[in-house]
Amino acid sequence: MASPATDIDARAALEPPGLMAGTALGSVPDATLAPASHAGMDRTLEPITLADSLMIEAGWSPANFGEAGPNPPYLRIGGKLWVTLTEFEPCFSSFHRDRVLFRSKVSMAEHLQKYDQIMIDPLAFEECYGPGEGTEATFPFGSWLTIRAVEFDGLRLWGRRHGRVVLPLEPLAIASAVWLRSTGSIPVA
Repeated sequence: MASPATDIDARAALEPPGLMAGTALGSVPDATLAPASHAGMDRTLEPITLADSLMIEAGWSPANFGEAGPNPPYLRIGGKLWVTLTEFEPCFSSFHRDRVLFRSKVSMAEHLQKYDQIMIDPLAFEECYGPGEGTEATFPFGSWLTIRAVEFDGLRLWGRRHGRVVLPLEPLAIASAVWLRSTGSIPVA
């Protein structure tokens, strides 16, 4: 008999989330947690959108996202310049200024290290680069890709059938079209 976590992983592999066009902000139907194993106290997350992960993990509210466009919610891709003025780190940035002159920022590297894999909806490319750009010739859409590194020119990914893939950072701004999941166990904080 399979454990509940194994059943969830098997179901997620067989039934990836539908490539969504507009999940309501704040609804987290796919982000249920598997029951914690008694021995390791680990948990496994099912697929979740980037917007929902920022609301859950970073404490963002719907006010941090933009709603103007066909596929909300949106966020900004920004960066942090460190004190040394030589290091610049890519970040997810609040769409609206929420602290008078400043925006809330979440490090991409820190946020994405909680997840093993990413899947991109073609809507993200079509909204950023224009109609017809969401084809298999431009990017392996609908496939779970392993996150390797966050760099200035994009995310370094690995796909079993696709090999090395680079995802430009701009499509991550369409937070409703980016899915994340953890295939391993995440320690309970």
